[in-house]
Amino acid sequence: MNIQLLRADIASLKVDALIAPTDPQSRENNGRAVVVTGGNLLARFIIQVHVPNADDPDAEGQLRGATLAALERAEELAIATIGLPAIATGPFGFTTEQCARVMLEATVQHRSRARSLQRAVFCLFGQEEYAVFERVLGEIEH
Repeated sequence: MNIQLLRADIASLKVDALIAPTDPQSRENNGRAVVVTGGNLLARFIIQVHVPNADDPDAEGQLRGATLAALERAEELAIATIGLPAIATGPFGFTTEQCARVMLEATVQHRSRARSLQRAVFCLFGQEEYAVFERVLGEIEH
């Protein structure tokens, strides 16, 4: 599975599925990644995961679990490409560095188990976010 970094608007990404956080007030998924239709987006599916707040107990472990759960659901759907935004930044309180390290490590970890997934595209907003993800990915892969 190839990991790609891209500076773009997530809505313009042509992939089979996108990862998105569930409504923070909703606990419907009980830790499972829930699949819904992509609607008017270019992606066929949206894989919704629970994203913890940075100050939650074991927040990094929960984010790692959410990332892995989404990648596993993508495998269950037998899709080839998935788009991943930096889902834990902003209102969830993770720094870009924390989010990049946890999500990229989980994705690299999943790589050896990838079956249908051929490409994971991290869709990043702005040059600063892209630069952090690029540096962290370089550190993880070397």
